[in-house]
Amino acid sequence: MFRSAVYLEIEDAPRPAVIALLTSDAVRLPNGIVLAEPQSAEPFACVARSTRGCVGRLSVVLDRPAGPLSVRVGRWWRPAAPRPALRSPAGRAALARGTAELGRLLATASGGLPDGTAERLGSALDDPHRAARACARLVGRGPGLTPSGDDLLCGALLALHAFGGPGRADVLAGAVRRASGATTTLSAALLEHAVRGEGCPQVIDLVDAVAGHRAVGPALAALRAVGHTSGTDLAFGVLAGARLAVAAPARALPGGAHGEPGR
Repeated sequence: MFRSAVYLEIEDAPRPAVIALLTSDAVRLPNGIVLAEPQSAEPFACVARSTRGCVGRLSVVLDRPAGPLSVRVGRWWRPAAPRPALRSPAGRAALARGTAELGRLLATASGGLPDGTAERLGSALDDPHRAARACARLVGRGPGLTPSGDDLLCGALLALHAFGGPGRADVLAGAVRRASGATTTLSAALLEHAVRGEGCPQVIDLVDAVAGHRAVGPALAALRAVGHTSGTDLAFGVLAGARLAVAAPARALPGGAHGEPGR
C-alpha cells in the first residue's frame, strides 16, 4: 500500500494476478483501476496493510476500520501496447537511428543493476536455453515491489514484441514465465502483462520513439522519472531488445520457435 496505489492480490488465480487501485496522478500500470482523486486527496489513508477485499460485479470493496471503501468501474480502458515497427527499409533505418540515439542517451546512466547486465541479456535473447538462464539470474533481482531485474525483462519483452518478431518474444516469454515464481506477486503480474505486450504509457512511448514514431529524448526523460530506478531499468531492457533487432533481423530460432523472416 502506498499513497498513490493499493495492490490487491487475487487469490486462486491460474497466473500471478494483481489489481492496482491507482490515484489519478499515479503511473498507469496495465493492471490498474484509476480513481478520480489524486494522491493529495489521500483516498487510501484508512486502508491498512493486509486488508481483504472483494472483487467482482464491476467493483472493488475493501474492508477497513473506518468502513468499507467501494470503488466501482466507470469505464474500461485498454492497457498501452507499442505499435509494431515498420518492416520496410525505411522502418528498419528509423529503428537503427532510434536505437543508436537511445544507446547514446543511456551511455552514462545507472539503473539498479551492474553495468553490462543489459548487454548480457541481449546476447541471450536468441537462444531458449541462454534466455532461461538469464531470466533465472534476473527475475527477483534487486529491492522493491518491482525488482530491477524484472523491470529490465519487461522492457526487453516490450521491445521484442515491437521489433524482434514473434519467435523472439515467445522465447523470452517462456523463460520469464518459468522463473516468475522467484519475484513479488505484483512484479510477476506486470511481467505477465509485458509477455502480452502491455506496459505503462511511459515505457510504451519510449518503444514507439525508438521505432521512429516520436522523439526519443523526451520519451526517455518521462520514463526515467518513473520510480527510483524502475524507469531506467525498463529503458535498458528496451535498448537490449532493440539492439538485437537491429543487429540480427528476426529469423527462425532454435527450439522450434520462429521469428518473422527478414525482408
